[in-house]
Amino acid sequence: MEQDKFKHIFRLPGSIQVRIAKWQQTFRGKSDLVLHQALVARNHHYQQTEFQPKGWCVNLFDSNEISITHHGDYIQTAMRTMLDRKVSYKRLYLSRLTLEEAKAELQRFKMAWINQHNRVAVRFNQIQKNAFLEYAQEEIETLYPAIPEQGFDRELWNRLVVQELGPAAHYQDPYFVLPDENALAKHAQAQQKKSAHHRGKANHSKTSNTKSNHAKFSAQHKSNRDFHGKHPSPQKPRYPS
Repeated sequence: MEQDKFKHIFRLPGSIQVRIAKWQQTFRGKSDLVLHQALVARNHHYQQTEFQPKGWCVNLFDSNEISITHHGDYIQTAMRTMLDRKVSYKRLYLSRLTLEEAKAELQRFKMAWINQHNRVAVRFNQIQKNAFLEYAQEEIETLYPAIPEQGFDRELWNRLVVQELGPAAHYQDPYFVLPDENALAKHAQAQQKKSAHHRGKANHSKTSNTKSNHAKFSAQHKSNRDFHGKHPSPQKPRYPS
């Protein structure tokens, strides 16, 4: 068996095989027509909801599978920062809480983070998979390899984080769980000032248009008055009566 230049396509003696995880399908022959059939079958499997192209998509986290470990005077759980999605650890020290209280608090924190992370991840995976499927469709049309190797698209991820959750300045932590009330208040004030400024400009524009219309009406009225105010001089009859 030989790995083909097309993703998930393998060459066998006298046949072409599609293999994706545990699923596979074999096509007899090695012609371009057979290759086309194999690519169509492969792409049909790609379109299934559960398929996530490796390297293109990120894993979602399950709130029922939260692992918390105890390390002497603190407990911790593995996390990822929201921006850049870097591996990190959230710790709670046991100086002010009992072990059970700390575990409950850390679990609540991680569940909130999982909701935030998965909200972004769903959009990220949709965009990435659509791009992957476009390349896969191109291979059917051209019978030429087009799907590139792909790593984590940090730029796209960070852009979606800001779109979905807001900027990092609105949060107290890199996991976007605890909102910064002061930052949110400042943001709200800035938005109010911006709205007031736009309303002021709109009112000024409306007033200017009204004045302009009044000026045009006055000028037109004066012109009409001047025109109607002049009476033609009486003409003398051509022939005496």
